[in-house]
Amino acid sequence: MPFSPGVPTVLVTYTAATPAGGQPSRGTVEFTPVAPAISLPDHGVVYAGRGIYTLDDQGRLVDTDGTVGVPLLPCDIPGANPAEWVWQVTVVLADAGPRRFYLSLSITESEVDLGKVTQVDPSRAHYVTVPGPRGEQGPPGVQGPPGPTPADAETPAGALEKIAAHAAAADPHGDRAWASEQFYPLAQGNDLRRYLDELLLRVAAIEAALAPVEPLDGSE
Repeated sequence: MPFSPGVPTVLVTYTAATPAGGQPSRGTVEFTPVAPAISLPDHGVVYAGRGIYTLDDQGRLVDTDGTVGVPLLPCDIPGANPAEWVWQVTVVLADAGPRRFYLSLSITESEVDLGKVTQVDPSRAHYVTVPGPRGEQGPPGVQGPPGPTPADAETPAGALEKIAAHAAAADPHGDRAWASEQFYPLAQGNDLRRYLDELLLRVAAIEAALAPVEPLDGSE
């Protein structure tokens, strides 16, 4: 049964060959959505179940009508419920055990080759398609607002005004009151330091004046 008109799909292809001799492989590929059902309210349809497809005599994955490739639902169709899900893919080739992995398809892709998918994180069984070549650079974006000009830069006077406004503002948590009790004001501390320096100089001058003077000839 074909998909309803307007429903987006991604064509999934796959070609397998034997590692010894390179002959086309025989086998099946099973696609199972991890969600029990995918509802597309915008298209008035609900999809559920799995699909098993075979490889033709050239080792290519073919649809039930024999055409190369199988169309699958993307995992990010807008308005779908659930909004996020992935496909579980099971590949069974002749003389080989089943190989399972997970595949995420996007509506931005038109065709995906299973032979080119890669595992993003070895700790997770989650596969995504390999990104294609980088496209051309897009047009430039909208010009943002200009940065600050020298006239807008902070000035010392402006900074002092902000500090004064902050100091005069309310102190609901008592932070400034606590700091005032713990720390000596900077301006008063600088004044005190200057007074102490001057006092030490004066004491040194007085001590020098009162010190006894020894005669040059060594007599007392």
